[in-house]
Amino acid sequence: HSSHGPWRDELRALEDFVSDICESYLEHGGQYESFSMCLRLLLRHDFPPKVISDILTKLHPILNLLTIKEDRESMHSSLMQSVSGGLPSLDASRRDPSSVLDAFAAALKKRDRELSREDYIYLLAITVLSRNLASSSQRCECGLEAMKKRLAGISSAVIYDVFQVSKLLLESAAGTK
Repeated sequence: HSSHGPWRDELRALEDFVSDICESYLEHGGQYESFSMCLRLLLRHDFPPKVISDILTKLHPILNLLTIKEDRESMHSSLMQSVSGGLPSLDASRRDPSSVLDAFAAALKKRDRELSREDYIYLLAITVLSRNLASSSQRCECGLEAMKKRLAGISSAVIYDVFQVSKLLLESAAGTK
């Protein structure tokens, strides 16, 4: 594919596929572990921002079902493969688009059932948002203002987790994942 991203028809096909898979996941309640793994794969930073945002939006009521029984090491590995890097200023990784950051923030608020700290989406959202907060605090005031608005309406316990992970990223020697 070209360096300018997927062609329009390819992107449309991917978006249609994601829509279909989300509908099936909702219909079957995420009862199959392999189904959850497939959707988690589609949430990786390599996929177009619209795909990531669509999954988080469409599966909002049942995002907790993307958590499967796995050991801590497997979960950590999956999370680290899902983000594009540590701090962009230190490892030249790319920053996450605002649409993706907004979608992850929305996943953490306005829920019938709160996500727990053991839920995959909770951990992924905290990781992505913390990375952005740490990066913004190094670069520009505008990024911090956007993050402040993004975190509005999120519980103080969740904001605490975002700040703690951001602090760890900033304090780590390499600032990489």
